[in-house]
Amino acid sequence: MRGAFLLAAATALGSLATGCNTYDPDLGSVPFRCGTDEPRCPLGYTCVTYSADEELCERTSGGEAPDAGSQVDGGGGFTCADDGELEPNNTMEEPTDTLIPTQHDSYKLVSLSICPDTDVDVFLFKVDISGKNLRADLSYMSARGQLVLEVLNDAGDVIKSGSAVAGMPDLVRAEVPNMPLGNYFVQVRAPAGIENNYTIEIVLSGA
Repeated sequence: MRGAFLLAAATALGSLATGCNTYDPDLGSVPFRCGTDEPRCPLGYTCVTYSADEELCERTSGGEAPDAGSQVDGGGGFTCADDGELEPNNTMEEPTDTLIPTQHDSYKLVSLSICPDTDVDVFLFKVDISGKNLRADLSYMSARGQLVLEVLNDAGDVIKSGSAVAGMPDLVRAEVPNMPLGNYFVQVRAPAGIENNYTIEIVLSGA
């Protein structure tokens, strides 16, 4: 995926934000942290705010994907992040596997998008020891419209819907304690007419 990377990758490239030539035509599609001085990103890149401490320069030109990516809408120049290499991950039958808990207990991706508004992103994780606890965080620009965060069981039933975190309008969180063994899914979608970029973090903690 050109626009979706673990936060560690974005952090490692943070130094590019302050030392790059602002007229460099192409620094690649990997997001990197915004600089502190204007312009905060080089020419051809836009500083996108995901949270109070997470602002990334993302390329604003080039690249298309059938279900998302680098597409400017007609309402003020919003650019959908390109997470095309995650697709198709629209159903429980074709989810993005977080590899929780086989390889790690937490999973975070930035520069994902719900574009078009009919897009759905589904992430698979597993509970290997009964009694573990889930926390799923969805960060996005609330000014562009609401995104919906849901936790599903293996039958496709919604067992928890995300809710806003007090004092943090750009963060939606779903917490499920004491989970039984099994396969589960975190689903991100949007109401009709809403397109937005987002960051997802899924954490499974011990019983």
